[in-house]
Amino acid sequence: MTGSTGRTATKASRSRAAGSAPDAMLWSVLAVALVTVLGLESVRVFVSDTVFVIDQSRRTLLLLVMAGAFASPVLVPIVGRLSGGRALVVAAVLLGLARVGLQFVPWPIARVVLAGLGLAAAGWLLVPLLRWRARAGLGLVLGAVLDLAIRTARDTLDLPWMPGLGSHLVTGFLVLALMVSLFLVVSDRGPQEPRGALGFLALGPAFGLLHLVVTNLGFASVHTGWSLVRASTVLFAGALLAVLLLPLVVRHWSGWVATVLAGGLGFWLAGGSGWSAALGVVLAGASWTVLVTTCGIGGRVLRRPAGSGRVALALAAGQLIQVALLFRYYTQTGDRIVVFGLLGILALLAALDWPRAWPAGTLALVPHVALGMALPFAGAIVWQALQSHERPPAALPRNELIVVTYNIQSGYDGRDRWNLEATARVIESAQADVVLLQEVSRGWLVTSSADQLVWLARRLGMHASWGPASEDGLWGNAVLTRSRPLETRTVRFGRTQNLRRGAVAVRLATPTGSLCVASTHLDDPRPATEVRLAQIEELLAFLEACRPLVLGGDFNADPESPEIAALRERGLIDAAATIGATASTSADQRRIDYVFVSEGIEILAGRVPTATASDHRPVLVRLVVR
Repeated sequence: MTGSTGRTATKASRSRAAGSAPDAMLWSVLAVALVTVLGLESVRVFVSDTVFVIDQSRRTLLLLVMAGAFASPVLVPIVGRLSGGRALVVAAVLLGLARVGLQFVPWPIARVVLAGLGLAAAGWLLVPLLRWRARAGLGLVLGAVLDLAIRTARDTLDLPWMPGLGSHLVTGFLVLALMVSLFLVVSDRGPQEPRGALGFLALGPAFGLLHLVVTNLGFASVHTGWSLVRASTVLFAGALLAVLLLPLVVRHWSGWVATVLAGGLGFWLAGGSGWSAALGVVLAGASWTVLVTTCGIGGRVLRRPAGSGRVALALAAGQLIQVALLFRYYTQTGDRIVVFGLLGILALLAALDWPRAWPAGTLALVPHVALGMALPFAGAIVWQALQSHERPPAALPRNELIVVTYNIQSGYDGRDRWNLEATARVIESAQADVVLLQEVSRGWLVTSSADQLVWLARRLGMHASWGPASEDGLWGNAVLTRSRPLETRTVRFGRTQNLRRGAVAVRLATPTGSLCVASTHLDDPRPATEVRLAQIEELLAFLEACRPLVLGGDFNADPESPEIAALRERGLIDAAATIGATASTSADQRRIDYVFVSEGIEILAGRVPTATASDHRPVLVRLVVR
């Protein structure tokens, strides 16, 4: 009788624990979500600023610095010993101070240090939170969607970029909410949920996919061709669908098979265009959510938990896998094979960790998590709906127009500070009708992760036309116009020595007929003359039917070079040189940015404005279409 009574009491206590799970565990879920948000923001600043502070050409040093920072979870046991067992408190304070510091510190090296500390502290927090609170792994998905909602509300910009009062207030709220939730987690004396280390190894590849596709607003916008709000909604739909279907999917191994098949199909379709890309984004996001939730919770609950050192080592190893594959991705300017490599690793680890039985009460948290995802995202959509974005006229109102060509270096100025607002002000001061842009990024982690074209178009009230050069379509050239384009065409050059290159051409209506304007960017290594000449041949063939023509860009060639001579021989006129605007345009005091025009276009004036918002200066010309 005594044994039976004891077993009954144990079952009753477990039942009470399971019944109170939504109340007892939601704080842990929220804590993980907030750590995820603040950690992702720190990662974006750290990766982007480090690339520009060290310089992308010093790739070995870059790889070593990145690997060292992302491997920081291995220090968890040391931090625990040095802090007298208060690693969670130390990490929380460090993450909060680092993230607040990023809102106010403008110096690039200091921002790299602060962001690196924030990245490390986020890892140190995830180890104890997920190691003993397995169900808190649902917070990884909640945090990803909260991060998506914040960037949707801010036209794809992250909070640490271009800080203002609103960004300061939201950051302060997130940090305060993290501290409160952690206090309640520490105060909770409920039963612990020991787990193994395998799921931690999967988090690195999971975050890699998150940056590349799963919550990449630029990727969704470029490949679907949809507006910011519609593209963001597609990303959100995948995560929400998976969370709602989670109780059904995890019941059997067949759920893992269906998830992996859907994910493979989704990531393949997502690289396409239109509705097929939208379907792919939904399937990819849904698959990612199921796999990450499985690995985050650690489906196979163990009798003996893995030690903190083993867990920290697994998390660090996963982060190093992420660094290695992302390094490959960006050095190859968008190698999409990396995406499937990350998916394959994540799927394999999820298979090894697929749940036999999740901790009691896990699925009871799903409705709360779904609601927590939906509310901030709905708020972001409402905020977007309240913003007024005036549409420009449908045609140029006059024959005379101002054209600017500008290599914006993805928003980084000559002192390695990222400030897209400064870029916008340079363009705004020119009062340009047509802006030909180079080095525009639309979601690359190494250049802020923002969709810079969407933000600039909204900020300046202009139409945007995109000319992808990279394999994934997220880096290249663009054209901003006051009038609505009649036609847009793009080309990727077949030869390159460094990054992929290309051009975009737009046809506009004017009172006297149509006008073709084009933006291009040729290869940059100085000895690559033959490559640039080959690119010019491709460019001229692409623009053969575009007349009258205004062609601008960064040609990476001096005025006396064979490249510029080849353009002149084809009847194109160096507009700025015609009126004496021959000042240097690059940081190394070379004149390599040009505006060329064909016959039938009169050059009235021009100048090279003094501007420090990029490592290039813009070239401005005033033209008349005859």
